[in-house]
Amino acid sequence: MVRRVAHDPADNSNPHRRCARRSLRSGAVALIAVPVASACGESTATTTTTTTTTTVPCGGSTTEQYAHHDGVPVGLNSLDVHLPPAGEDGTCSRRPLVVWIHGVGWTEGDKAIVIDDKVRLFTGAGYVFASVNYRLTDPDVVPAAPRHPVHDQDAADAIAWLLEHSDELGIDTDRVAVLGHSAGGGITSAVTTDSTYLSSHGLELDAIRCAGSIDGEGYDVTRGATHPDPNVNITCLNAFRAGPAVWAAASPVNHVRPGAGIPDFFVAARGTPMRLDLHAEFVLTTDNFFPSSP
Repeated sequence: MVRRVAHDPADNSNPHRRCARRSLRSGAVALIAVPVASACGESTATTTTTTTTTTVPCGGSTTEQYAHHDGVPVGLNSLDVHLPPAGEDGTCSRRPLVVWIHGVGWTEGDKAIVIDDKVRLFTGAGYVFASVNYRLTDPDVVPAAPRHPVHDQDAADAIAWLLEHSDELGIDTDRVAVLGHSAGGGITSAVTTDSTYLSSHGLELDAIRCAGSIDGEGYDVTRGATHPDPNVNITCLNAFRAGPAVWAAASPVNHVRPGAGIPDFFVAARGTPMRLDLHAEFVLTTDNFFPSSP
């Protein structure tokens, strides 16, 4: 059973603000939620964050560049922010934030793909909604580049930028959720279990209230990179530098530990038995450290 709780996004006192919990079950589609966060690099370019100079009106949207890397198209380090309509008090301030990280194997995709329904869903519920781009690995160059950790670090940079501009965007920094699909789910899992990325901005993992990986990839990069099927391992080998040490460090499953500030986590899975197994491994790891409450 899934516990559903009525929630007024404008109500900061509402105690029911954490992710729901759900157990893994067998089947073509598995939905998992556990009270914690949970696969496959490099860049030495100098990063500078950009700033926004205008306050976005209620119901409005803006596209912003959250970082700059020499030689990288500005669109790859940009994000779209959509504000909810004004409430009864005529404002849209102090609203919870949902950050969306797209997928497609760390090599393709864009923040605008299949996004309209998500914008309507979250802004209609009173949330600020942001969709993030990040640098993509080009598999056609030898070796493939750029690689891990650029995808994860870009996502963390975008989250930090949003929090730094919370006043202009009407964001309640105590209520932040990060969601991702496919490779975006892996990025979400990495950013919310490994403090390396957010800490570069002076943020702890508990800056994120809850996280969600939808049909994610990359929980265990080592298993993906060493899979005997080249159609499987090529995704990880392209996106991550070769070597067991890198693969282990890049795997969210290896960063789950008590006391780290990892947020509540929702996981949805589908696909082949191996894909479901990788999701289950991640969820079981989190359960071992953070058993679900009754």
